Amino acid sequence: MTSWPTHNLWSTYFSPWSVVVDNTTAGRFTASSNWAVASSLTGRYGTNYRRAAPVAASDVAWYKVDVPETGTYRVDVWYPASTGNSAATPYIVATSTGNKTVHVDQRSNGGTWRSLGTFTLARGDGNKVGVSRWTSGTGHVVADAVRVTRV
Repeated sequence: MTSWPTHNLWSTYFSPWSVVVDNTTAGRFTASSNWAVASSLTGRYGTNYRRAAPVAASDVAWYKVDVPETGTYRVDVWYPASTGNSAATPYIVATSTGNKTVHVDQRSNGGTWRSLGTFTLARGDGNKVGVSRWTSGTGHVVADAVRVTRV
């Protein structure tokens, strides 16, 4: 009969890798000065979040993630919901085959992790998830936190 060693090899080799990047994580979040720091909404991740008005221009707030190996990852987002938020906030996921955009209604279902889906991400440290201001309609687009988990 085979037995496992006393240390936990299962968790070393089989537990999912996961990382959270908040808008306040040093060196892991970048945004232009158009993205204001705010903290008035409840349901935020951490002490604050960033928000900006929609505009028909490229002005992406990026989350930098150090992906350990090319593979399949679930990308989750966190934002405080508000009726003053955008109904179609574009999240950009930098996959191994190019950028994929997923629109999220940030007026509801906030204050918890919300899945954007599963994507193949390339190994390496770089901008992997972004929140774009390029959307029509009214309401702020919000950048708060992202979680990337190997599946």
